[in-house]
Amino acid sequence: MNDNTLFLCLAGPMQSWGTSSRFQLRRTDAYPSKSGVLGLLLCAKGVRREDSAVELGTLSSLTMGVRVDRPGILDWDYHTAGGGHGNGPQRAIGIRSADGKIKKTASTGEYETLLSRRQYLWDASFLVALHGDPALIGEYAQWLDDPIWPVFLGRKCCVPAEPVFAGTGAFDSPLSALVSVPWRPRTAMIDGDGHSAVCRLDCYIEHRSGSPPPDGARLVHDVPRGFGYYNHAARFVVRSTITVPIGRPLHPPAATRTWVDPYGPGWDELRRKRLKFDHYCCVFCKSQAVEVHHLDYTDVRLETVRSLCRLCHEACTSLEYGKDMHHRRVDPADPQQRPHILRQIQRLLRNRRFSRRAELLEAGRVQDIAFFDDTLVS
Repeated sequence: MNDNTLFLCLAGPMQSWGTSSRFQLRRTDAYPSKSGVLGLLLCAKGVRREDSAVELGTLSSLTMGVRVDRPGILDWDYHTAGGGHGNGPQRAIGIRSADGKIKKTASTGEYETLLSRRQYLWDASFLVALHGDPALIGEYAQWLDDPIWPVFLGRKCCVPAEPVFAGTGAFDSPLSALVSVPWRPRTAMIDGDGHSAVCRLDCYIEHRSGSPPPDGARLVHDVPRGFGYYNHAARFVVRSTITVPIGRPLHPPAATRTWVDPYGPGWDELRRKRLKFDHYCCVFCKSQAVEVHHLDYTDVRLETVRSLCRLCHEACTSLEYGKDMHHRRVDPADPQQRPHILRQIQRLLRNRRFSRRAELLEAGRVQDIAFFDDTLVS
């Protein structure tokens, strides 16, 4: 059976789905509108506003369902438009009067600025299911997977935080499709027995025409006939609650690592054993070793430490601090890391403060300065 359902994940810092916006007051609905979702599809396909009417004649036949995975927070923002900002012809863009002329402030003669209040949903997440012709579903699945124009969540300033295309499937209705997808919390949620729990989520399902709408159905004018001008048809939307399983979290906990005190009990004995194992020679420059270097602070044993002189130890440690000490350890016995350690030793000899310079130069003299390759200095 061909896939007849397209899934969209609409999650982001800001969203706005207005169906009743007028003039300076721009509201948003509590869930994505059909005009906003179909507009998103047309963006992915690269359809211009003036060509949208033909494409919408087919797209409007898809039945839409929305699951509220995270309702978000309603809040307002302050916007300005017009004002004649820009250079050249762009300065003519402003607020137009009824006769088509650009409005100007009477007292100053400057272009007039439109002040507006716009409502947004902060930190919301929705799962949308579009159900219909398998050929149409397959076509737009390809466009969403490789869109021509960037897609956005209601307004161009509302960018998605996750990939919008969430797959396809074969289902009897948008409701059954939404029930089949587990809800993903931000952190792990399990019950007392350790098994996956379930949760109840609100959803908004489009009622197909041809039968009377159920009680409580809401009439919404958000089925677009064309973009570029306000021309929308109506549909009925039914709000209900569904039970879905809880899947894996969006942000699984990082792998835990047991931290071991690298200088805890037994460290002195281990240090002596390692120095004796290396015959009290630095594993990097073969001069006298006086310190021991850790390769792994979570697994301190004879095989994870190295004998070093003071200069080589300082070079290895400074490299680790500069390159994320927790994950990128420096092994002075690794031939591939040798050029990086040599460069760092040269930097230490060249840039150290005077109070330490004598000590470092003495260490370099003991180790024979010809040991370093000048071509490695960056």
